[in-house]
Amino acid sequence: MDFKQLRNFVYVVRYSSFGVAAGKLNVTQPALSKSIRALEQTTGVRILDRGPWGVRATEAGERLLEYAEVILALSEEAQDEFDTQQGAQRGRLRVGGSATMARSILPLASRRFLSRHPGVNLTLHEELSPSLQAQLLNGTIDIALMGRPRDFPNEELEYRDLLEVPIEIVADRHHVLAGRDHVSLADLTEWSWIIPARPDPDRTALDAIFTAARLPLPQAVCETSSSTFQLSMLADSPWLSYLSSTSAFARGPDARLVRLNIDMPSWTRKIGIACRRLRVRRPLLLSFISEIESVCSDLKLGTGAALGGAPMTIPRARS
Repeated sequence: MDFKQLRNFVYVVRYSSFGVAAGKLNVTQPALSKSIRALEQTTGVRILDRGPWGVRATEAGERLLEYAEVILALSEEAQDEFDTQQGAQRGRLRVGGSATMARSILPLASRRFLSRHPGVNLTLHEELSPSLQAQLLNGTIDIALMGRPRDFPNEELEYRDLLEVPIEIVADRHHVLAGRDHVSLADLTEWSWIIPARPDPDRTALDAIFTAARLPLPQAVCETSSSTFQLSMLADSPWLSYLSSTSAFARGPDARLVRLNIDMPSWTRKIGIACRRLRVRRPLLLSFISEIESVCSDLKLGTGAALGGAPMTIPRARS
């Protein structure tokens, strides 16, 4: 098999169509079909199924697809590395992050990074941590800012903790509890919640606090892992939830959500950087990691987005 055959195969599976893939690759459809047949002859297995639904990979094809995507990603990394070594201020960096990170740390790090590398094509993928982990493994993204999944594959990926972010109980700004100077933990038992399903780590931590106080566990009116859906559901509602202390949605005079003044112990969410284990580090990747570390350092010191509630600002890029 050769590189072009693998690339053609990935495109056919990606678009579920020979015609669309041929257009994207700027080749004729017969030439593309010939390339796939040659790849099947080389591997000795059928790698594509054709039907009324279009084209999709067989079980063997799915396995080959995993290798093909990694090979293509590594090839692009190598080209970016050569470009950088020759002084080119271009390249591509694919970054992943959770919804919370995409609204707080990642925008700051990305602005700093692009001010130093204006010719770089930077793309952001917003997903949950398990999905980000899968994208790292198949080479869809280069780096992710996320919480560490429980089944993290240490032999293929590396992960480094950067920040422990306090979690706060929040409600709509017009909620009955929002105007109180003091809210007890028992007060919260009267209200329903918009929270992830168990065994989400934050949900487990919340349950533990109520269990320790010998109070009924928080009852969910709706369970969701989507922070976008969570925030939309909370607005103008009588329900409660929680957000990280870095979230801009519970900060500032125009915030729709507010932090409740509760006499309860908080818990923290660990945030870190994950990437594939590589012997050679791309300069662009190292530069982006440096910017993330800088933003996280500002958060710890309270100079970038103070945990006490100061508005988030964008410091000048380091010289």
